[in-house]
Amino acid sequence: MTTIKKTKQNIVGKINKALGGKVKVHESDLILPPDVKMGDLSFPLFNLAKEVKANPAQLAGELAQKIKPCSTVKEIKAVGPYLNFILQEKKLVQGVLAEISNQPKTKKTGKTIMLEFAHPNTHKAFHIGHLRNIVTGESLARILEHAGHKVVRANYQGDVGMHIAKCLWGVTQLSKELVKAEKGAIDAKVAFLGKAYAYGSENFEKNKKKQAEIIEFNKRIYDADESIKKLYSKTRQWSLDYFDKIYQRVLTKFDRLYFESETFQAGKKIVLDCVKRGVFKESEGAIIFEGDKHGLHNRVFINSEGYPTYEAKDMALAKLQFQEYHPEKIIHVVGPEQIEYFKVIFRALEYVLPQSKDKEIHLAYGWVRLKAGKMSSRLGNVILGEWLLDEVKKEILKLVKKSKEIKNQAETAEKISLAAVKFSILKNGLTRDIAFDINESINLSGNSGPYILYTYARIQSILRKANKPKNILTAKQLAIDILAQEKSLAFKLAQFPEVTAQAAEKFEPSLIAKYLFELSQNFNDYYHQTPILKAEAEKAFRLALIEAVAQVVQQGSHLLGFETVEKM
Repeated sequence: MTTIKKTKQNIVGKINKALGGKVKVHESDLILPPDVKMGDLSFPLFNLAKEVKANPAQLAGELAQKIKPCSTVKEIKAVGPYLNFILQEKKLVQGVLAEISNQPKTKKTGKTIMLEFAHPNTHKAFHIGHLRNIVTGESLARILEHAGHKVVRANYQGDVGMHIAKCLWGVTQLSKELVKAEKGAIDAKVAFLGKAYAYGSENFEKNKKKQAEIIEFNKRIYDADESIKKLYSKTRQWSLDYFDKIYQRVLTKFDRLYFESETFQAGKKIVLDCVKRGVFKESEGAIIFEGDKHGLHNRVFINSEGYPTYEAKDMALAKLQFQEYHPEKIIHVVGPEQIEYFKVIFRALEYVLPQSKDKEIHLAYGWVRLKAGKMSSRLGNVILGEWLLDEVKKEILKLVKKSKEIKNQAETAEKISLAAVKFSILKNGLTRDIAFDINESINLSGNSGPYILYTYARIQSILRKANKPKNILTAKQLAIDILAQEKSLAFKLAQFPEVTAQAAEKFEPSLIAKYLFELSQNFNDYYHQTPILKAEAEKAFRLALIEAVAQVVQQGSHLLGFETVEKM
C-alpha cells in the first residue's frame, strides 16, 4: 500500500469517526486543494453538507475541532467549506523515499487485454498518423502492464484490397524504376512503392480503361493468381521489412501480426453462414447488416461482386483473436473516422460471436498534422513518420554536438529525438487534434520530452559528483528541518502511483506526461534555490530526495515509451 493511500485511509477513518456514522466518506472524496497554501489534502463539504442539511463552512469548522492531529497528520484546519489536512513532513518524506527505493515487482492480475494498434497497410506509406497510433498504443501497453494486466500487442494490417491493386498496377507500369528499386536499400524500395501507389491512384480516378485494369488486378490478388503472386509476395515483404525497422526504432513490438489475407475467406464464410440465422440479409445483390434496426446504420459485409468487405474480415479477425488469446478486453486504437463503423461491427459481433459482448472497445484518437501542410498518400505528398523522426533528430544533433561530455552523440540524439516526438504526441491527450511543432518539441526549457530527459540527466550529474549514495536514510540524517519545497517535492512523488493507476483506468497517457512535466518543474525550481552538494547536515537527505525524483522520471519516461539519457 502506498504512503498516500495509507494517509488517505487514516484521514477518511478520522472523518467518518467524527461524523458518528451518519454518512460515509470515501478516499475518492479527498482532493488536492485548489490552493497549495490551504494544505496537502482537502475534503470539500458541499455534497456532505447538503446531505446532512448543514452549512458547509460551519460543518468544516465543527469537524476541524473534532479531528485531532496524529503521526501522519500535523494539522487540520477549516478554510471556508473545505476541511484541509497538513501532513507531517518527516513521516511523509520517509514513507515516500522508502516506497520508491523498495518498489515490489508488478503483480499480474491474470486479466488479458489485447491492444490492437499501428495498422499500417502494406504497399502504402507509414505516415505521421500511423506514428501517433503506434506511439499511443505502445504507451498504453506499458501503462496497462504496469497496472498488472497481461497485454497482448496485436497489429492488424491490410495486405489485400484495392490499395494493393493500385500499387501493383503502378509497379508494372514503372518497370525501369522497379529494377532500380530492387537493387536499393529498403528505404528506396518503399519509396518506390509509394510512388507506384500514387501513380496507380491517379490513373484509377482519371482513366476508365486503366481503372478496369486495376480492378482486374484486385481480382487476381484475391484469387492468388500465379501471374501476380511473385510480385505481390516480394513487394509485400518490402513493406513488412520496412515496418519492422520502424517498430524497432520507436521501441515497440508485437505478439501477433494479423493480416486481411488471412481473414477475408473466413470472414465471407462467417457472414454467409449467419445469413441463414438472420444476422445478415441479402440486399440488391449484396449482404448487409441492418444497423438501422439497432439505432445505427446499415453496412455492406459482402459486396455485389461477392467480395468480403472490411466488415466481414473483422468478423473473422475477432474470432481469431478470441480463439488464440481469450482476452478480457480487445482495445482497437483506431482514428475517429471509424467511430460509427465500430458501433455497427461490435453490434454485429454480438450475434456472430456472443462471447465478444462488452469486450470490444474502440479507442479513438485525434488527428495529427504539421503546423503547415496536409497529408495524402493518394496524392503522393504524404508526411512520413520516419521523416518526422529524422527532422527532429537533425535539430537535436545540433544541440548534442555542443556538449563535450556526450561521446555517443548519434545514439543520444536518437533517444532524445524519440522522447521529443513521443512526448509531444502524448502530452496533448488522446482525443485532441495535434499540430506538431518541431521547435516546440525540442525546447529544453518547455513542456517537452527533452526537458524531462534534461531533468533526469541533471540529477545524474549531481549524483555522480556525490558518488551516488544509497537511497536509504538513517534517523540522524532525517533529523533536519525539511523545507516546504522538499515536502512539496516528496508529496508530488507520492502521487505517482495514483497518476499511473488513473492513466490505466482512463487509457490516457497524457496524465503521466503532465505529471512528469510538473515533477520536473518542481525539481528544477528546488535545484535553483537550494544547495545540494554544498549542503552540510541536509546533504544526504537532499541527495536521496533527488535520486527518488530521477527514479520516478525514469519510470514515467518508460511508461510513455522512451528512454532516459545520462548526459545532456
